[in-house]
Amino acid sequence: MVARYLVAQDGLSDLVGRSIAWLTLVMVGALMWEIVARYFFGSPTIWAHELSTMLYGTFCILAGSYTLRHGAHVRSEVVYGLMPEWLKALCDLIVFGLLMLVLAVFLDMAIGFAAESWAAREYSARSIWQPPLYPFKTVIPVAVALLMLQVLAEIVRAGLRLAGRPITED
Repeated sequence: MVARYLVAQDGLSDLVGRSIAWLTLVMVGALMWEIVARYFFGSPTIWAHELSTMLYGTFCILAGSYTLRHGAHVRSEVVYGLMPEWLKALCDLIVFGLLMLVLAVFLDMAIGFAAESWAAREYSARSIWQPPLYPFKTVIPVAVALLMLQVLAEIVRAGLRLAGRPITED
């Protein structure tokens, strides 16, 4: 049962990460369109730069669970690498437990932030294009929730390692 949860959660994080990787082509396409329109036709767009900025922010925040799933966040490997496995597992339990508390507070704030944006039907004032911001602000609580799910999986893994019952990866 636990192994199935971990496989499902890792699969979700991988799906989100791979989707973001492919969606970056949309952002690159918008930037290429802007370059061609500006430099070859002398007619810059009013939307490409702002869209690419919003997409980049979206991709960065959504990549958190994928990054955690693959252990790519910053860590002091010099110290961590010298620790015995049980101490690594204990440190992971403590750090991920604290992270879960911080993320729970952040999730509550992010939900309120997105809800206010939806209630006001908030639009960008950065350009004359004025795209709606509420869909992009909705990504924040979604990304935090996805990260919390992956943190929970890492807590389970650390607990199993500490108990001497690690789940082998693929």
